[in-house]
Amino acid sequence: MTLAETASILCETVVNEAVLAESKDPREILAVLESSLCGSAQVIVDIYSRFLFEKEVFERRAGAALSTEELCAVMERSQAEVYGDGLDGRFLHGYMWTWKPHYYRMDQSFYNYPYAFGLLLGTGLYAIYRERGASFIPDYLRFLASTGEAPAADLAARFGIDIRTRGFWDASLAVIGGQIDRYCAL
Repeated sequence: MTLAETASILCETVVNEAVLAESKDPREILAVLESSLCGSAQVIVDIYSRFLFEKEVFERRAGAALSTEELCAVMERSQAEVYGDGLDGRFLHGYMWTWKPHYYRMDQSFYNYPYAFGLLLGTGLYAIYRERGASFIPDYLRFLASTGEAPAADLAARFGIDIRTRGFWDASLAVIGGQIDRYCAL
């Protein structure tokens, strides 16, 4: 699932960036940027809050059952930590855990991880595509064809991509940062 997200995110990024490069209509540019940034924020920020929630619940649950109030408090604390002052504290959603079905499935712990990893990996691969140009495409296609053969880091290394370095992830976030800058300029 992680690498499936990677492929879809990279393709979506290619299409979005092509529209942004060709469009002269500020309203169209704004719409594309807003859609992309909303999706990225949801995956990077909100999913991270869900990760923190789930992590704390597992840690605390090892010692005792948790009440509804305690679960809500953990959810709100997780949201506050991740969103910081970017979300008015009056709008924290303590009951978010009640409508996310994966929290109730034993086989889906940390279900959201593939989405966050896939978004950042796909965006990081797009950054490499921008750097290498068309010569990156055959490596990328071989990368996709080899999914399932090894962990993502090992697959990427076959094509000269080290996702174990901070630089890779910084380049991924820089793509999103560039979209934020462009959005703010409009």
